[in-house]
Amino acid sequence: MAAERDLMIPEIAFRPAGLLGLDMGCTAAGLLVGCLLVLAVQAVLYRAWPERCVLLRGLMLALVLPGLGLALWWPAHMGMAGMVGSGMQGICLAPAAMWPLLRVLDRIPPGLVRTASGLGADTKARMRLLWLPLLGGPVAGVTVFSIIMIALCAMVAVARS
Repeated sequence: MAAERDLMIPEIAFRPAGLLGLDMGCTAAGLLVGCLLVLAVQAVLYRAWPERCVLLRGLMLALVLPGLGLALWWPAHMGMAGMVGSGMQGICLAPAAMWPLLRVLDRIPPGLVRTASGLGADTKARMRLLWLPLLGGPVAGVTVFSIIMIALCAMVAVARS
């Protein structure tokens, strides 16, 4: 009896941590899919109507607070637990993660990269001297925010299951 009890304690102790890790991974995958979708729409809009890219940024700003609320509310009320629910939580986080990056990308002058390459900057130089100063701060902030929100969403999902 004591041997059975000793074998059961690690399973009970590690099961929530495993669920938390799985939920965090699924939420991160959903966030990645949502961000890639937003970037794809940005690229299509920029090629077709560069002046209308501000509409996508406005849409992301309008969806920030509802998306964050829905990400935390999703597992409790939608009845979707597991990988699908966690993936949807990540997709709901995408507007909050992408808005600062879209804001920076919209403020970049259109010929900046072409000018830098025309002046002789190779890919490494453009990355180091152009893109890193422009996107370094927003990417770091979005990364910290995303990690915190992914952990919070996973804790909510595990608490509800």
